[in-house]
Amino acid sequence: MKSLKGKAAVVTGAGSGIGRAIALSLAQVGTRIVVADIRAEAAASVASEVRALGVEAISCETDVANHSSVQALADAAFSKFGSVDILCNNAGVSWRPFRTVLEATMADWQFLLGVNLWGVVHGLDAFLPRMRNQAGEKHIVNTASIAAMLPLAGHTPYSASKAAVASISEAIAEELAPEGFGVSILCPGFVNTNITQNGDTLRPSQERSTARVFTPYENPLLKTLAMKAIEPEQVGLMVRNAILEGTLYVHTQSVPRAIVEKRMTTLFGETPQSVS
Repeated sequence: MKSLKGKAAVVTGAGSGIGRAIALSLAQVGTRIVVADIRAEAAASVASEVRALGVEAISCETDVANHSSVQALADAAFSKFGSVDILCNNAGVSWRPFRTVLEATMADWQFLLGVNLWGVVHGLDAFLPRMRNQAGEKHIVNTASIAAMLPLAGHTPYSASKAAVASISEAIAEELAPEGFGVSILCPGFVNTNITQNGDTLRPSQERSTARVFTPYENPLLKTLAMKAIEPEQVGLMVRNAILEGTLYVHTQSVPRAIVEKRMTTLFGETPQSVS
């Protein structure tokens, strides 16, 4: 996009963490914001922060795992601003402690896939038809993860959901380009947010980590990545720049070369020349 001033953006999961940082980073350059979050008070608080920057904003209580809720978000956004130029399908949940698939229940799978994957699908379905009919530039940001590129043992449902988001996003980047859309895939490593705590409190009490006993899975890669944790505000700026520059992949942190080479060997049988 040539400019973000005066554009209208919808950001899901914007009540805290990366979503809040994206919303504020866009607002700092004059983008009007729809702050969507399943926690109504958190969404309203961030919308107030946006308005304090002199930019229009509304908040919407939205459960991205519920198609009707996302449709209502789209209706509210278009009713307020008349158009949506930027859609950030960012809402996500995780789990702790890291554990194997042997300790994953069907409810775990449904919860993580419902928010992380279906939340993106619902966003695309609710917004794309109307965005397509708009003149001018449009951009979609889908939040995947470093786990989409490097599947993380101990975090299997999460890795699966984020790999699906990355695959969908790569395909639609090609499909939607003729319609004037740009697409970015945000792949955070470890970022200092409350994603795990927020996700846990959204679950029924008997499904929360505090009500269950696990055998923690020790994955050295997870420890390595956790040591490189960064702040959400850094990610918000990266996303804003990606929208302006039309960047497809946004990786928030570098990964040790040996790990990338091992992954490439797993995928292709040998290390591609471009990596060696």
